[in-house]
Amino acid sequence: MVKFNVLTDIPSLSGRVAIVTGGNRGVGFQIVQQLANHGAKVYMASRSKSAAQKAIDLIESQNPELKGAERVVHLQLDLASLKDTKNAALQYLQSESRLDILINNAAVMSHPYAKTAEGLEDNFAINHLGHFVFTCELLPALIKTSKLPEADVRVLTVASSIHSIALAGGRFDNIEQVNDYLTLEMFKDFIWGRYFRYARSKLANILFAKRLQKEFDFKVTPILSISTDPGGVATETVLQNMQAVFFIGPILRWMTQRGAGTPLDGALSVLFAATAPEVRQNASQYAGAFIAPDAEIQLKRSNDSQSDELAEKLWKVSKEISEGILDEA
Repeated sequence: MVKFNVLTDIPSLSGRVAIVTGGNRGVGFQIVQQLANHGAKVYMASRSKSAAQKAIDLIESQNPELKGAERVVHLQLDLASLKDTKNAALQYLQSESRLDILINNAAVMSHPYAKTAEGLEDNFAINHLGHFVFTCELLPALIKTSKLPEADVRVLTVASSIHSIALAGGRFDNIEQVNDYLTLEMFKDFIWGRYFRYARSKLANILFAKRLQKEFDFKVTPILSISTDPGGVATETVLQNMQAVFFIGPILRWMTQRGAGTPLDGALSVLFAATAPEVRQNASQYAGAFIAPDAEIQLKRSNDSQSDELAEKLWKVSKEISEGILDEA
């Protein structure tokens, strides 16, 4: 039974500042809208300025109180480029002194094998490494805000139950493994190749949130790091990717449309983890936890997703790969 209503149970967020990556459509749009409707200033971090402005205009048209108040603003962010991602974080730090809520939501999924311009498999690069760099660069603002009176700083990373089909051990020991097809080359663009790569990135999301919590604990700061599962959601991106799957795409799209929830349904676990007073009141239970679509702590998940050793390995490899790219002239 769902215990949280995103329309009525979010407390006042007046005075708080949030960033939502991929906030111009789908689940991210719903997250931005609800945070803004409940008082927060929200940065909609996305690649397309025009798409973001259309989304902002829609949010303001549905809540006239937001119009002209600059409560929802665009932050230029291209997670496919680690260098651009770092610059986006630095731009934010130049314009804002605080950051109360960071929601790492943006993701790509279920598409043919591709690499970014920086030479990284794009599911892993966009869904995990971009958010790793973005979050690490924003740590000064998060930590500074956590020291303010009545602060309640939280970092949410949107993962998925599909992490459970990731290949054992994650296969991210080095850049060669990161760029592997995770299947035979001839099958790299078939459904299992697409979903093995996506599942690995979602496993990385959970492990990153888990290890980030330890980072906060090391720094003796009360910031909470939590990963969430939005559940099966029929967003535009999901339906397009389903349709594109060879042979069975139309069937997958039809099944998804019939059985999946709405983007607002998908936002529930994230908004609960980001705003519910219950989470702060029971911080020791929620710190580093993985939240299910019904806003309950998800206990049944893969062994890899619960591995401290694997989380430590991911952190180390992510740091090595990202620093190698960012240090290039």
